[in-house]
Amino acid sequence: MSVVVVCGDAVSVNSDGSPVCPTGWLTQIATVPFDVSQINPEVATAMFGAGFALFITPWAAAWGVTQILKLVR
Repeated sequence: MSVVVVCGDAVSVNSDGSPVCPTGWLTQIATVPFDVSQINPEVATAMFGAGFALFITPWAAAWGVTQILKLVR
């Protein structure tokens, strides 16, 4: 579990370079940006299939053109 420091208002900077929060600094528990349990299996399968289709479509077209050229020779 991580804790971060947040400011509820605009942060200003002192002349010595230190940040100042006019309303006071608060601590907040940081949430994990990504967790495996957030993945929807249906969406993951659809994305995998779309990526596969992006690869297989030009490959199949090139293979078909190659077969037609072999037939013509």
